[in-house]
Amino acid sequence: MASNLHASALFDVSGRWIAITGAASGIGHMLARGCAVNGAHLILIDINESSLSQVKSELQELSSASNIITIQGDLSSEEGVQKVASIIKDQRDSLDTLIHCAAIRYMNEVTYHPGDGLKALEAATLSAPYKGWEHTFRLNVLAPYYLTAHLIGLLGAAAAKGDGRGCVILFSSPASVHNHQFVPCYQTSKAAVDHLVRIMAAEFADFYIRVNAISPGIVPSGMTTNDATSNLHLAGETPAKRPGNEEDMVGTALWLLSKAGAFMDGKVIRAEGGRLLILKGVTSNSD
Repeated sequence: MASNLHASALFDVSGRWIAITGAASGIGHMLARGCAVNGAHLILIDINESSLSQVKSELQELSSASNIITIQGDLSSEEGVQKVASIIKDQRDSLDTLIHCAAIRYMNEVTYHPGDGLKALEAATLSAPYKGWEHTFRLNVLAPYYLTAHLIGLLGAAAAKGDGRGCVILFSSPASVHNHQFVPCYQTSKAAVDHLVRIMAAEFADFYIRVNAISPGIVPSGMTTNDATSNLHLAGETPAKRPGNEEDMVGTALWLLSKAGAFMDGKVIRAEGGRLLILKGVTSNSD
């Protein structure tokens, strides 16, 4: 009957324990919804306690089969990461998936336009906030590294069960590999994420704790709001002719964290509607 090839078998995540940072908004919220309706148990982590409570209520209505644990915490500090990790380890002796969605992006306050002159270039370059660099790397790079490190024992225990368990999913961005805009704090942090995926996947290979990343492109979120400062309108220029949605994000994540994706390790998946295809070779700062 080849029942092993049924989508219901390959992508089954029911009963698995999945921790998601940044779960109260944006892509983290999308993934929490997708995992809940597919019967997974969830540990939702976010800095916003009231939003976490709202998401928990929503998910409990979506799926009566899912256990939902919420943890309020600030992952941009070492102490905050340790606190979250300790709570998870107190609750669980294994963890099937750890998804790092929490992130931040600082925009330069001044934009340089070709022809503006050296003084304008200096002002634009220096307008990348120093504290913004620090905060960005603490949350976008150090948090996924150290939270994963603290939870290696739980991830390894799950990985030993096979079928794709014991995996880590980070979030990158097409900004990690293109220079179509000048947002250096964010761009370099996501380039660091790309390499961090490869480094951790190689280091964890002995236990096959898989580490991959999703690079989502333009998707509505706290970073990509539908207002005058957003690049959301640029989604129409991509081959997909639209921004990404929760089906795109959930489908990619379910593949990576389930038996269907159990052979994926050390990869950055560019689920971005072909955005990079139209940015190659472009040097404009109009993004």
